[in-house]
Amino acid sequence: MVDFKEQEQRYWQLLHQPESLFLLHRANDVEHFIALMTDFLAWPELSLEHMLAFIALQQDSFIPDLDRFSQAWFPCRYHSQHKTVSWVPAFHRLSKPFLEDDISDARRCLLASFIQPKTLLEPLLSQRESLPIVNPSLMIFHWSRCGSTLVSSSFALLETCRVLSESMLCSDVMHDDHWPLALKPQLVDLCLRLQGRLRLGERELVIKWNAWDLACWPMLLELYPKSRVLCLIRNPKDIMFSHQRVAGRHMAGGQSLLPTELHTQQMENTEPSLDEFRTTVLQHFAQLSAALYQSSRAILLDYHQLKDFKPTTFSTILGWPLSEGEIERWQHHWRFDAKQQGQLFTPVVSNEPVPLRELQSPSWQQLFMTYNQLLQRLYWDKKHDI
Repeated sequence: MVDFKEQEQRYWQLLHQPESLFLLHRANDVEHFIALMTDFLAWPELSLEHMLAFIALQQDSFIPDLDRFSQAWFPCRYHSQHKTVSWVPAFHRLSKPFLEDDISDARRCLLASFIQPKTLLEPLLSQRESLPIVNPSLMIFHWSRCGSTLVSSSFALLETCRVLSESMLCSDVMHDDHWPLALKPQLVDLCLRLQGRLRLGERELVIKWNAWDLACWPMLLELYPKSRVLCLIRNPKDIMFSHQRVAGRHMAGGQSLLPTELHTQQMENTEPSLDEFRTTVLQHFAQLSAALYQSSRAILLDYHQLKDFKPTTFSTILGWPLSEGEIERWQHHWRFDAKQQGQLFTPVVSNEPVPLRELQSPSWQQLFMTYNQLLQRLYWDKKHDI
């Protein structure tokens, strides 16, 4: 007769044992996985049906020993409706252009298919101080389609560097109005201590935020005062053209990613066209970038500069020295499309003139005025060898 209380205890112990979980992670067929679980749970009669039914009963949210648990599990998704966090195994080095791609890879093993832990977010705050402190070496803000993926993926080539590229977990927590403003910095820091936990010889952390996270720069700079900050901008016409081809989340229409004052403004007016909406979003980003630059914390770069840089120039600007081998890898990497692995990079720039109606619109004129003002403030010395 199986003592299910004993099995439950063994199961929760198993979720905190990286060595045992790694063996399950490497299991390449169901029979092998069940054989391992039979040993770990001390359950000789365990079958696939028994295991699935047993694990399903254990899937309710729980509060783990976070320091030990996060050695083997990576928080991947925030569910705003229930204020919970989902986890995937943490046995792969992050290496893809976007964190969501790494998470998708982590889900492909049998361990992630059978065991899918879920925890409430707020109760984990009491354990935040038990986790290693994170001090991002670099935070990247951008308007989107500005070369940020090229920059972040370049750092991902360095074995000592951990890159979080557009963490939806952090973004969704930051933009959930359920949480009081006073609590959000702690929640964000908790998420970054978990996702940014250095592993496998990593010594540096680089964070590329989502475009709409630019609105949170005051909180993030206060939270991580020692971090270098890079802000990437681009000619709004080229950004608009890029989103016309394939629209990003913040450029697809709707109001959910706009700040409250812009949402109210849009609601008071007639339904804006998609181009008007996108112009409003970019103008908001431009104003945020101007304020960020005024903080004297950010290095400001335009896309037309970035695409011509040599790695040595870029590393000099950031104060991040590269070895000869790393420079060679960067030079090779910069020849390829950062978002399409294996494809040579081909710049796509619109040669179509901006319609006269848009040129005459106050929002478009204001956007380009702000952009041109930012161009005068770029970090750029013509003496740099490019």
